[in-house]
Amino acid sequence: MTDENDSGNGNGDEGSGGVQAVDTAVRVLSALIDTGGPLMLKTVSERAEMQPPKAHRYLVSFCRTGLAERDPASGGYRLGPLAVRIGLAALRRLNIVQIASHTLSDLRDEIGFTVGLAVWGAAGPTFVRFEETNDALIISGRPGSVMPVLSSSTGRVFGAYLPRSVTGPFIERELSGVPHPGGTPNRAIARMSQGDVEALFAGVRHHKLASVHGDLNPGLHGVSAPLFDHVGAVAGVFTVMGSAGLIDTRLDGPVALALTARAEEVSRRMGWA
Repeated sequence: MTDENDSGNGNGDEGSGGVQAVDTAVRVLSALIDTGGPLMLKTVSERAEMQPPKAHRYLVSFCRTGLAERDPASGGYRLGPLAVRIGLAALRRLNIVQIASHTLSDLRDEIGFTVGLAVWGAAGPTFVRFEETNDALIISGRPGSVMPVLSSSTGRVFGAYLPRSVTGPFIERELSGVPHPGGTPNRAIARMSQGDVEALFAGVRHHKLASVHGDLNPGLHGVSAPLFDHVGAVAGVFTVMGSAGLIDTRLDGPVALALTARAEEVSRRMGWA
């Protein structure tokens, strides 16, 4: 698949140490991603920003190796079986805890507040990792802590994005007034109707953020953001926690903006577009 027109010195190696022909090939393959169906050569070349004859040479080689294939009915191109195998191999290596943990400490250092990573467990929203500051209100948090769905920002994100078949029993228990383990009954939550719950979750989905102000622990505020996987399902939640009067939990404030940026960074690494 070597194309001397793509190389800077005849062997495809650029001064920076890369291979320009590979960079060009990736542009062609990227043109085939996130398509609703096979693409004609003209469309592929436009997306890859190259002339059709050049794109065609790459597509022919891709079809020969299985990275692409040509639809016999339309004559268009799509990703081939080898590309699918490569994608599946990459997905098998994705682990939300492993990937998100690298970003968690960076987020803590950036905003100066304690941050946590939660996943959905058998008991509901469960923290698996904390990066703490010296805030005395926060240091009691430990991996394994389980949050309620309706009165924690972490739980609200899961409630907004997970199927009701998963979250329903937890929501019903909170609406019936059963206190969260280790907590006290939340009368405000118990007074909520199903319509209130749906409106709450709709707001979370609209902003891709949830916040609470002492709903679970007096004096402790939090804001949370979803972490999506390659199919757009919520795989985890980042939560920032801080003392009332110190942390800014406005959904358009600097803490929320930093949180959103870091959450999107993790989601992209998980394959979310």
